[in-house]
Amino acid sequence: MKRLFFAAVVSAGISAFAAMPQRTLVAGSGRAAIIGPDANVTWQKKGCGNITRIWPKDGWVYYSNGDLWRTEIATGKRELVYKPCAKDGLYGFEILKNGNIVVAENGTGYITELAAGTTNAIVRFKGDARDVNGKMPGLHVRYRMIRKTAAGTYLVCCAKAGIVREYDAKGKLVWELVAPNFTFDVLRRENGNTLVSHLDGVTEFTPDKKAVWSIKCSDFPELKLSNLCGLQEFPNGNLVIGTYANGRPDRSRTTAFEITRDKKIVWSYAAPDRSMMTVYVLP
Repeated sequence: MKRLFFAAVVSAGISAFAAMPQRTLVAGSGRAAIIGPDANVTWQKKGCGNITRIWPKDGWVYYSNGDLWRTEIATGKRELVYKPCAKDGLYGFEILKNGNIVVAENGTGYITELAAGTTNAIVRFKGDARDVNGKMPGLHVRYRMIRKTAAGTYLVCCAKAGIVREYDAKGKLVWELVAPNFTFDVLRRENGNTLVSHLDGVTEFTPDKKAVWSIKCSDFPELKLSNLCGLQEFPNGNLVIGTYANGRPDRSRTTAFEITRDKKIVWSYAAPDRSMMTVYVLP
């Protein structure tokens, strides 16, 4: 992936980065948008609700706002992809390379893998969103993001409980991690470790649950960060991270940024959008 890098310019403690390094798919303030390296919006779709995750696939932009939708970039046509129930249906999903879609269903409690292009479940089992005391949170905060690992297991963020749970395809719990805070996104790295975003930071854990790398919002006071959410990892280990309810109309707070493994900021972006929970740098 050929990528451009920008030098830091910080004035009066406010991030002055103005552009993404390349075309980037973002979501915020009820819209999905593609922002170019010149910081101009090259495409957008409004009226999308509070988007929690966004994902590009074959000329479509998929997004979750309680249901799973997609909109075609070329035409703006919008389609409902999956609605598991009437309220708080789903917020976490992942589109796999084969086109299957994995979803964590808040409203029903199910973890589901849908066959490509259909709503037929090829994997479906009840997850557990309870906290360490056995208390079940409200529907809206039961689950956030979900990922399918290379081993075929499912990593699920049990949001309010502050727990990441891993299941096999039959629904058997195979691993469990208590995180420092509300868990939003999770991904299994190639080295077998697990990265978790938990609002006040991001932490990498070994299989035996030891923290070996982390960042906190307070590590970067110049960015004025809070509520770290969606994760995208590049082959070099860099992370792109989105935020929730951190944007301001005057662009005084960072809504998305990229960080290296040695905790250097590659770029940051301050949008007027209130939230940019999901950010996807396009190839």
